Amino acid sequence: MTSSFKNFRGRPASIYEINGGNIIAGIADLGASVQYLKVKTEQGWLDLCPGFDDAEEYISSGTCFGATIGRVANRIKGASFSLNGKNYALSRNDGDNCLHGGAEGFDKRFFKVNSCGNMLELTLESADGDMGFPGNLKLKVQYVAEECALTVRYSAVSDKDTLWAPTCHLYFNLDGAQSGDCLSNMLKINAKKFTPSAKGLVPTGEIKPVYGTPFDFTDFRAIGQRINCGDEQLVIARGYDHNLVLEGSCAATAYGTESGVKLDVYTDMPGLQLYSGNYLNGRSRFGALRPYSAFALEAQYFPDAANIPAFEAPVLKAGEVKSHYIKYVFSQIKNV
Repeated sequence: MTSSFKNFRGRPASIYEINGGNIIAGIADLGASVQYLKVKTEQGWLDLCPGFDDAEEYISSGTCFGATIGRVANRIKGASFSLNGKNYALSRNDGDNCLHGGAEGFDKRFFKVNSCGNMLELTLESADGDMGFPGNLKLKVQYVAEECALTVRYSAVSDKDTLWAPTCHLYFNLDGAQSGDCLSNMLKINAKKFTPSAKGLVPTGEIKPVYGTPFDFTDFRAIGQRINCGDEQLVIARGYDHNLVLEGSCAATAYGTESGVKLDVYTDMPGLQLYSGNYLNGRSRFGALRPYSAFALEAQYFPDAANIPAFEAPVLKAGEVKSHYIKYVFSQIKNV
């Protein structure tokens, strides 16, 4: 099923629906972005993502809502990096930094779409020099709806050595998109370490244990339990907007305390950015978006990894076909 996403810059945009049986996702060609995600519960269908039904509102919100991020997710300090002895200047769109690929990142691009049953394939070509990144990059994104899961598969190839670090910027409120804030959602992250940030939310280069900090989600905790505890890291970001160092393919588990909807996130990427929706704004399909309306679990390479030797750099070699995945698995807890 295809529906209108209205227009962006005078060009019609569309939303394509895929159905796995107990899960329905609506994905726009603009940004290869998930604009709605519904799961079947004992009480009926529940919409977990407060997305948009208007392309212009999606873009003007500045939230990258549900978008495919690229070329590089998160921040690159000073909007510059060096590769093979050459310096590259990037688009500055977050103070002095490059965030989520720059001012015209993939979240604002139209993808070509090929729909096949419960799978949607979207492709994009990014030219050499796009937002300052080297190489002609060809990107393929596949969304696959299974009975109780949504899998996102990425693959890319470039004709020059370049950086490539995708993510899916899905937002969730597991009690439902219309239920208010997400701060009572319970969260567990498979990470014993995190990367602290300096001002500008760029990592300092340190890797620290989570124990004794508000970043300890090794056991289930409400997202909002310590968000106002006065920790310097949380004050800088006005909440959570931090990268955690993953251990194993099961990155995180979360559930809604009212709905009982449970989410397990799997990935092959090394980090997970927990974002508590600190700067959400605009109007979604369900009305005004406010801070903490929803949270994001962004599987990723570490922020600014291209400039920090201790972090794995997201280098894509010329001619190399590289792939990554994120899988969201849903179930329901009987007794919350």
